[in-house]
Amino acid sequence: MIRNRTIQLIFQTAYCSIGIVALAASLGLFNAQFENNFYVYFTNLSNYICVFVMLAELAQTAKKNNDSYTSAFPILKFMGVLMIMLTFLVFNGLLAKDRTLEQNLTVSSTLLHVVLPLMYVADWFLFYERRTIKWYVPLLSVSVPLAYAVFVFIRAWIINGEGEVVYPYFFLDVNNIGWNGVMVWIGIIFVAFVIMGYIFLLIDRLVKSPSEKSIKK
Repeated sequence: MIRNRTIQLIFQTAYCSIGIVALAASLGLFNAQFENNFYVYFTNLSNYICVFVMLAELAQTAKKNNDSYTSAFPILKFMGVLMIMLTFLVFNGLLAKDRTLEQNLTVSSTLLHVVLPLMYVADWFLFYERRTIKWYVPLLSVSVPLAYAVFVFIRAWIINGEGEVVYPYFFLDVNNIGWNGVMVWIGIIFVAFVIMGYIFLLIDRLVKSPSEKSIKK
């Protein structure tokens, strides 16, 4: 746990700078072609939320005059940790193996799937005020991936299955694995998401800040 304002500024500035590059990449900037399906991918949406929160953190840190823990949007920050970890785990555990090495090592893929997720979680662990998250927040957080799945299905129905990207991930592809297969995958991800949420909540409760340790002594 680090209260130092200068270290926080350096880390948050680095994240936001990399994040802006990654967001530009997600829109197709480095391919010289606009990616008109950018909003369909959970990877992009989760990273957009995380970059927004980090920009708010950076503004908060820049304004304060003393060393203290970061506290901007604590619930959204925690939900962002879970969303971005889901992005990290699903991509690296399920999706990366079906892509070429060249695809996995693009600027967009590397930053959005590896660098930014790890930095975001590190920021929460190192700089954020502890014990501000209520017990029900991990359950509340599940609404985000579920809402995303509903959005994907509604969009697929509206475009009538026509388009370059209909189902962005194989576990949501009703045409290939059917509704039963999709529901099984959603159930697996749901349970894993809740478990991960309570693991991070446990970390939030158990990890003591240096000031708490010194008071106890």
